Amino acid sequence: MNRIQFFVLTGLASVLALLLIGQIALSYSVGHAQGQWTQDQQAVQQGSIFQNDLKQLAVRVYSDSTRSNDPGLKDLLARQQITYTPSTNATETPAAPTK
Repeated sequence: MNRIQFFVLTGLASVLALLLIGQIALSYSVGHAQGQWTQDQQAVQQGSIFQNDLKQLAVRVYSDSTRSNDPGLKDLLARQQITYTPSTNATETPAAPTK
């Protein structure tokens, strides 16, 4: 093997090693991004569940505040700027509290 062949093979081996290192780095980066995306997706799904729970809580708090005429509860709702408009149709879903 002459000198030119040695340098060509060494250069190609170096390029191949750099490409392999780049592949490893990109694979790690993609895996990390996929894990983050999965966590974000779970947070969004839990948000819709929590929104339904919040609606149920708002209905209960509103019904308790109208039933008991508790001024402290009404004051708390007013301070937090939470309002609720009950639906006139029993089959409709209740309105979300506004904040």
